[in-house]
Amino acid sequence: MSLLQDKLKLLEAKHRQFKERVGRLPVYYGWAKLNKIQKREALTVIFLNDHPGPRIDKDGEDGVSRFITPVYKRWQTDEEMQDAEQANRMYSVYSIFMDDRKINGSLDVALRLNFQSDKNHVSVKEREKIRDLLRDKYLVEHPDYREPCRQLDLFDC
Repeated sequence: MSLLQDKLKLLEAKHRQFKERVGRLPVYYGWAKLNKIQKREALTVIFLNDHPGPRIDKDGEDGVSRFITPVYKRWQTDEEMQDAEQANRMYSVYSIFMDDRKINGSLDVALRLNFQSDKNHVSVKEREKIRDLLRDKYLVEHPDYREPCRQLDLFDC
């Protein structure tokens, strides 16, 4: 019985000292790399929930460069860090798929959705910088891109 109590005390101490142990955690913004697993193009945001070991950290981007082409890196706020304390995975990944019904291949709509998603934790100036960098990277990868024209848009095509 005491062995179990010792293990519980160790786990409790581990979670109690989470902020001191991990420090500040990064958030990466980028475009998903397409391969056998990831077949759909997406704007992807990856939150680190814990610092990876030396095996993953060797590329300098905490292992996220395997999944996305990183465009921007920022640090998590205190509110975002509270979610990381409860997570049981190394990464939390959020994607905005370009072929989604709401997006319908529109870069502006995808960037606007990402811009609105960050409004509670990121300043307007930084969100604009993220949006511009993501747009520039996408246009470099897709030089012949044209914004799709939808029949029911309020804006001119």
